Amino acid sequence: MDKFIIQTEAKRCLECKHKPCVYACPAHNNIPEYMSKIKQGLWEEARTIWHSTSNLPELCGSLCQNENMCEGACTLNKIHKPVKIGFIEKGVSELFKEIVDYPKDKINHRHLVIGLGPAGIANALKMAEYGYIVEAIDSNALLGGTVYNLVPDFRFDKSILNDIQHKFDRLGIKIRYNTYVGKDVLLKDLIHEYDTIFIADGLGLPSSVDIQVEHLKVYYAQDLLNKNIYSKKDLSAMLGDKIYIVGLGNVAIDMARTLRRLHKEVHIIYRRTIEDAPAGKSEIEAAINEGVTIHELIGPVSYKMKNKIKLLNCEKTCLVQSTTGGRGLVQRVPNSETYFQIDDLIFATGQKTSEVLFHDSGVVQTPEISPFATNYPHIFVGGDRINKNKRIVDAMVTGLTVANQIAKGSYETNH
Repeated sequence: MDKFIIQTEAKRCLECKHKPCVYACPAHNNIPEYMSKIKQGLWEEARTIWHSTSNLPELCGSLCQNENMCEGACTLNKIHKPVKIGFIEKGVSELFKEIVDYPKDKINHRHLVIGLGPAGIANALKMAEYGYIVEAIDSNALLGGTVYNLVPDFRFDKSILNDIQHKFDRLGIKIRYNTYVGKDVLLKDLIHEYDTIFIADGLGLPSSVDIQVEHLKVYYAQDLLNKNIYSKKDLSAMLGDKIYIVGLGNVAIDMARTLRRLHKEVHIIYRRTIEDAPAGKSEIEAAINEGVTIHELIGPVSYKMKNKIKLLNCEKTCLVQSTTGGRGLVQRVPNSETYFQIDDLIFATGQKTSEVLFHDSGVVQTPEISPFATNYPHIFVGGDRINKNKRIVDAMVTGLTVANQIAKGSYETNH
């Protein structure tokens, strides 16, 4: 990345005293000070400022929905376009991708990370930087979690994950890949092997929608996007020409854009409006520009075969004001049924946790104590198991928070 281009964009920052971008960032990165250092050409100092609150700029800069967070809060939105904070974050991360923060001292303390998605990666790197002996277990063949499994290549350069792997190697973090905790190894056997454990296994199971399905196969975007299960050739042959996707999160958009590249006719149905969608606005715009049709305020009711034709029965919906002041409540509009003739139906309505990892271990989450706590003081949870928003930056923050808690010694190790 050209330093001049990065610096030119950084110079647009007003360095606001009230720092709206900082408060809008879940990691609370000190963006104005960061921009100030870049303007002065103090690149190492800029990197140090960012690294104090965020150790995955290569992921967050590429995949964060910045328009809904830091960039959305930028004061320049009122008069022009916001500072491209994500672009700058990613650019600076490229400049320092070979840099590793080695610990000053080694600590005789074994720490295990289960799951190497953004939360697990952030936690493992920070713990190793503190000097702990860090090991990790992941069910995949490469670190990254859902970033590795589900994010399409056209949206993210997977070679970045190799750069992160190199940091693991330099810091001496040992990884057991292709290993499922709960199947290949048991949590109950790991409990007493390590001084601390961080569980960040993510959301392993897709969520479905409560509709009537009569003897027809439905698919889940979480499975179809997983390159460990299906290739593009598989998808092209397996799915018909006219496909409907339920949901409007990032997984739905990634699924839709992937299918458009296979020359499928793709429709998305969503019970709310585009403004309410979990997916980033820029991703939605990209999908529409690529030919994806989005149907707002409509929800599925049933999926059945009639005269050898697959029919998706839907109803119109409307949003009514919530008495609690939150998001509008979805209500069906009476007598508003409409039918779509389709070839295949895909659910992209979120994911849920699998409890296989905890089987027969006696470990349970204790959110009444802390969102990260379990009934074992030395075992912590993080990532999407506890994140409401399911964003990369939120997952990273949980990993860093737990690492800092452990470093402060705010737990017991009698196990």
